[in-house]
Amino acid sequence: MKREQLSDEIFELLPNSELKAMALWEDNYETLKSLENMPILDVLTCVYNAESYIENAIKTIVLQSYSNIHLVIVTDPCTDRTIEIIKQMMERFPNITLIENEHHAGSIACFNIGLEYCKSDFIARMDLDDLIHPMRFEKQMNYLLKHSEIAAISSFMRIFNENGPTKDVSYREDFDIQKITLLFFSPLSHAATIFRGEVLRKFEYDVKMKYAEDYDLWLKVMSEYKTAVLPEYLYLYRTHINQSTNEKNKLIAIETWKVIMQRLFTKLRLVPTEDQTDLHVNYNLLRTPIPNKTTFLNWLKWMNTVYKFNSDTRFFEPSKLKEFVFIYTFVDAFDQFKNELTSTELNTVLGSPYCNFSRKKTLYYKIKKTLGLNI
Repeated sequence: MKREQLSDEIFELLPNSELKAMALWEDNYETLKSLENMPILDVLTCVYNAESYIENAIKTIVLQSYSNIHLVIVTDPCTDRTIEIIKQMMERFPNITLIENEHHAGSIACFNIGLEYCKSDFIARMDLDDLIHPMRFEKQMNYLLKHSEIAAISSFMRIFNENGPTKDVSYREDFDIQKITLLFFSPLSHAATIFRGEVLRKFEYDVKMKYAEDYDLWLKVMSEYKTAVLPEYLYLYRTHINQSTNEKNKLIAIETWKVIMQRLFTKLRLVPTEDQTDLHVNYNLLRTPIPNKTTFLNWLKWMNTVYKFNSDTRFFEPSKLKEFVFIYTFVDAFDQFKNELTSTELNTVLGSPYCNFSRKKTLYYKIKKTLGLNI
């Protein structure tokens, strides 16, 4: 069996038969290993109380087909067996560096602490309750080494847990579209990414961006560099009850998103009001359903302003911004409120730069409205 085929088989097994998959992986490690002489790759991780998952997570890193790996693990003080398990793994795998915080620092500070121990030209991210494809690093590094213009390479991922089926998550492959999605959501999987070391060290992680440090990082990176995504499922994101997703954390994340959006709008030389920022976060990031015609018209007025300022700065590619907003939000919102619009309001909406209907369809809507018929 070819090692690519074997790697795929192991990856497909992992979500539902983790122990079986890991046994197959370990038994065939020498077959899977690449013989190419590749640059060293630092793998930056931080962890707190993950005893149930950490052993296999570490193994999926140190048993990669890409064997020139240095794994950096930063821990906050753990109350379970996490650190004990890491030290056991270090006895078997000498390419692991453990940094133990004496006091609780939080994940963002841990990332920055770990960066100090990453000396190579390439730094991969991973969370130590997740799992990865046996050839993830080999595939991503091959891409980076062939494309010097790319600052970071991510991949598609699958979400899984012990109780249900996997959910596939893909990302836009066009860099211009990745950048545009910054207006709506974090554009790529941070944990599934390899960064060029100079880029990640340049920006680090902002400790003020709690629960959205990856989103903030993508804005900084994409403002100056190109990113890419391999259209392959190479990362398994595990969901479980120990993850910090509660209402308080969600509210903190929303406030962080507002700051990130304000930073983004600065790139457009646009200074939004607090109400405009709230409008953007509520209906573009949170995807709260637009409740009425007035809110729809206010949303469109705001988005027209974004388009106008972007036309001057060209931070986003204008034609792709127009197309993305049309498909992502405009069409559904228009369909919901089109029959409530007055003739004047309809003309305003159809005159939006995001309105991408054909001339024939636009004329059809105007005639129907003039005749007093439902559109």
